[in-house]
Amino acid sequence: MKLGHWLNSLSLFDHLLLLLLFLVGVYFSKLTLEALREFYRKKTNDSPYMVKYRITPLALLSLGIFYTVILVKIMSRLFGILN
Repeated sequence: MKLGHWLNSLSLFDHLLLLLLFLVGVYFSKLTLEALREFYRKKTNDSPYMVKYRITPLALLSLGIFYTVILVKIMSRLFGILN
């Protein structure tokens, strides 16, 4: 089954659950990127010449998708769904 057919076959509850998992994944992504930025700041000892890193939407969303896939895998193993 193709992805589009699979998404169309889901119920409203399934869509909301996937959206919730994606939002949790994006939140974990934000925490990870902020921790990496803080780690870099501490390693450079707040040097005035250090590179100022921003959290861009591409990095945030791509890491969020990665975390969402991990969350779905964990939930499917935990609850025995999506077999």
